Amino acid sequence: MLNSNKVKAYFDSPLVKNDYSYSDHTEAMAALPDASINFLIESCKNLGVQRIFEFGSGRSTKALLQHGFKVTSLEDSVYWMNQTLNTLDEKEKVNHTAIVQPLKVRFLGLFPVLDWSISQGIAKYIGESDLILVDSPYYTPFRESTLWSALKHINRAIIILDDTRIPTLQRFCTRLSFSNTSVVHARVSVGHSFDIFYHESTNNLVLNHSWMDTLKGWGRFIQGQRFYNKLDKA
Repeated sequence: MLNSNKVKAYFDSPLVKNDYSYSDHTEAMAALPDASINFLIESCKNLGVQRIFEFGSGRSTKALLQHGFKVTSLEDSVYWMNQTLNTLDEKEKVNHTAIVQPLKVRFLGLFPVLDWSISQGIAKYIGESDLILVDSPYYTPFRESTLWSALKHINRAIIILDDTRIPTLQRFCTRLSFSNTSVVHARVSVGHSFDIFYHESTNNLVLNHSWMDTLKGWGRFIQGQRFYNKLDKA
């Protein structure tokens, strides 16, 4: 559980308010670039983070473990989790918890998405974490649902959502922040762009989808199914 004064100082700090630029990882565009990794590490240090929960895994997992944080990673694929585990040494594996669970059809308001069902066990890991990194599902529009789930299960923790230079995610984050005044929100253009959230209120969160948002959500769900079907056949 984070210290409220440290959280306030963090959102007011040059780290969050600096003017960064977008960038990609030189070897794999989908991976977190170095600038994003460095921002995550500095954020954890500034906030006094000890435990981290990741939706997704990869370069961030290795870097966070190298700096001594305890990390729990949730993946939807055994293959991708093994790709991450193969990069870790024995000392890093001691501080890492790996969870593999397939995506399922769930509803975000009135339209379907492919996302994880938050079981009691996963909810416990999220509730015990100081920082939540949302860098998956791989089909980025579905991360709206993952962010929403995380917001409902955190316990005075920071959530960092990656890839918000994508207009769909950016609009969702802006609308979510506008509709929930108890949620502290910032956007940082580092890497693929991070949107950062914090809330400690017990008030109900509001999605506030319009009929157009719902219609577009159904369209993205159909596109997302096609996307994952192509991945399965690759």
